[in-house]
Amino acid sequence: MNKKQLGTLMAVNLRLLNPQVTDRYRKRGKTGASLTRKLWFQFLINGAIFLLIYGMTMISVDFSKLPGMFTFYVAIFILLAISQSISGIYNIFFAGKDLNSYLPLPFRQKEIFLSKILVVSFNVIPFSLPLFVVFILLGWRSGMMIPLAILMSLVVYLLLMAVIFMLCSLIVFALTKTKLFREHQNLVMNILTGVTLAVVLGGIYLINGGNSSSTDGMIDRPVILFLMPIFDLFKQPISLASGFSWLGLLGLTVILVFLLKQLVLPKISEQLTSVNTAMLSNSHQRSSSKRHGLNADLDAYNRQLLKEPNLMLQVIMNSIMVPVIFIFSFAFAKVPNGLGLEWLGVFFVGGLAFSTITVNPAALVANLISLDRANLEFVRSLPISMRRYLQRKFLLGYEIQLLVNLLMVVIISIIIKAGLLMSLSLIFGTILGTYFVSLHYFRRDYRLRITNWTNVTELFNRGGGNLGMMATMFATLIIGVILIVGYSMIIIMTPFALIINTIVAILVITVSVLIFKHYQITFWKRFN
Repeated sequence: MNKKQLGTLMAVNLRLLNPQVTDRYRKRGKTGASLTRKLWFQFLINGAIFLLIYGMTMISVDFSKLPGMFTFYVAIFILLAISQSISGIYNIFFAGKDLNSYLPLPFRQKEIFLSKILVVSFNVIPFSLPLFVVFILLGWRSGMMIPLAILMSLVVYLLLMAVIFMLCSLIVFALTKTKLFREHQNLVMNILTGVTLAVVLGGIYLINGGNSSSTDGMIDRPVILFLMPIFDLFKQPISLASGFSWLGLLGLTVILVFLLKQLVLPKISEQLTSVNTAMLSNSHQRSSSKRHGLNADLDAYNRQLLKEPNLMLQVIMNSIMVPVIFIFSFAFAKVPNGLGLEWLGVFFVGGLAFSTITVNPAALVANLISLDRANLEFVRSLPISMRRYLQRKFLLGYEIQLLVNLLMVVIISIIIKAGLLMSLSLIFGTILGTYFVSLHYFRRDYRLRITNWTNVTELFNRGGGNLGMMATMFATLIIGVILIVGYSMIIIMTPFALIINTIVAILVITVSVLIFKHYQITFWKRFN
């Protein structure tokens, strides 16, 4: 393998990973190797920050005495890495439009594959870094020296990520060879996404269930048996069980490498070309129907934008799965029976907090304007109201996001057995919160709109990129948990729950009116 050519491909893909950051550095005069070094440094800094955030939340947990808790966290982030890898591999390999640029150049197929799979890893690493933290903490608590614990954790983490990437690559590349996929690509990928989502959420629900056990006064979760060999690697590094674990992990890696070399790499260019050709021919197929009225025409046009290849797949994976996993893994709790009416306010605030996590830069409503590409300027030239045009677009995004949020809220209400009144309060909070958060990201999309994007990932990476999205969700989750716990403690400890709820209601109404007027003045009014 030509390391120089691989380095060149990596430099190109690194620029494409977050175009906005690349443009910012270019405006500062950075080009060539200097720009590449800056991008690598930015990536390393972001990863270090993410490690610090999770390290602070987990450092107090003694995983050496809580094998169930260890396997729980490992399972959560393995599932998340799998879900992100499947969408990332499809997005980078099959939804991109850069393959034709590589074909006439002297790049080997394995170099193209490796450079692209490394780009996928850059997108997945922020979601899986907590695994590295958990491994280090287990090794440290088990008596290892810190340098040895870090080194061993890094090796296990990289092997585990390699297994996940290769396994997901085999799944996606095998799927794209089928006739059904070539004829109905979006449908097949949406079905795969739905199956992945169901497996992930079902797995999270199952590992959250079961009876907890107590060890030395600490509450542990049920052990996930097939992940115990990883626990043994750090708990008993010099043992027969640990040796078998190493052999199993290395053996699985070697087998997957062999399968990739035999089944994927030899014909990767032909497969990517055939899939992209089929995608192009399918994109030209349009259905016509009679519509009446300007609103109907605008709605039909906006719905047509949803057919952008890979859009809904990415929206589901980044806007639904990631927030739900955050919620289940960090804020999953059972609601006590017999809650009184004084708790309605707490559930309403919970609905507000829930919407701030599910509506994020990867949500549909946060990208609808940019989906117009250059058509937005064409619409400006038409004798129609831009305010009306954007309001119809926002309404479509809000309705879809609200439908998704309400579905998740209903499922969560059933799981935690919230009861009818508490569920209704949670739903009303979600409706209000989804509206205002959607409005915030809709305006953000207009402010950061780009017209020359080639892949929807570029839209999601505006601002802080994947790490920024994760950090925002994590921060809003922590703030939401603090508010809900604080509110709950006040309700429990004070006999004046009615007065407290009244004050909160007045505060919510006042803030809602102020936010509504703010967006009317600063956003909608400019289109009058």
